Amino acid sequence: MIECKLLRGNLEATVREGVRQTPDYMDRCGAESGHLVVFDRGAGKPWNEKIFRREASLDGRAVSIWGT
Repeated sequence: MIECKLLRGNLEATVREGVRQTPDYMDRCGAESGHLVVFDRGAGKPWNEKIFRREASLDGRAVSIWGT
């Protein structure tokens, strides 16, 4: 299951919100894995600052977080 978010303001707040939502969506569609993709449309920021990958978990459910 893939959850997509647009970055609006603070990256950490956007990630926290997405990590809270993703396990619920995983349950709804019976997905075993969850991914959160955060799109940073900010102009002037180099790609190496926008692109990342990290892991998080909520209630024992792993979520891969991807920044683009």
